[in-house]
Amino acid sequence: MRRRIQLVCLATGPALAALYGVGVILFARMIPVNSPDMSIAAVVASYQAHATGIRVGMAMVVFGAALMITWGAAVATQTRRGAPDYPILFHIQIACAVTACINGVMLCLAGGLAAFRPDTLSGESIRLLNDLFWLLWTIPGTSFEVRCFAAAAAILTDKGANPVFPRWAGYFSVFVGCSFLPGVLAFFAKHGPISYNGLIPWWIPTVTFFSWVIVMTPLTWKAIDREAAQPPAEQITDPAVIAEFARLRADIAARDPGAREAIDA
Repeated sequence: MRRRIQLVCLATGPALAALYGVGVILFARMIPVNSPDMSIAAVVASYQAHATGIRVGMAMVVFGAALMITWGAAVATQTRRGAPDYPILFHIQIACAVTACINGVMLCLAGGLAAFRPDTLSGESIRLLNDLFWLLWTIPGTSFEVRCFAAAAAILTDKGANPVFPRWAGYFSVFVGCSFLPGVLAFFAKHGPISYNGLIPWWIPTVTFFSWVIVMTPLTWKAIDREAAQPPAEQITDPAVIAEFARLRADIAARDPGAREAIDA
């Protein structure tokens, strides 16, 4: 049952990627991204032309945003096995997954609201919501950055004979995390490679994040299968639980020395 639940949560990773891709590209028709220096009339026209598609797309992305939590929890659970002495890394990943979900919902509210009344909202309001949508896509990459670094730290501190994840996955996570760092540059330009539709704040982080989902999903699947193949006692990695079991074993042995052999057996 534990394996099945983890695999279901893990499978939501490809699902969230599909919901984002289909919602934003096929329905909302928001790729290529509107330029920050696009005229108000052009921005309004783009929302009026695809109002229904944008609303459908934003509805899909809202569901995709929720899956950030389930997929993130599956990955974080397995990275915790490799770094049981550093539970804070697990908690950081969970907190960042929740932050990513909230960010995704806010992003959809901005895009969906712009397409909700495109014929009655002022042009300035629609452009403002359009700017907010894309800045919410690029600027909060810092939370993804922290999440990737926490996962990398958990992977790279795994000194076991059979690491839960290969070390290269940790280095790849560092690379993905670093790709989000320049996202804040979108505040400072309305055209060129650092604008919110540019190569550095948008294209590179977007591609690397979904690449990370594609890479980490099968690696986590293998880790879950290996965990399920272990004897039940070896599946416990939480230091507090291990310490409690050790205390109980010692207590039982002290009360009945003959029981120690039975416990070890």
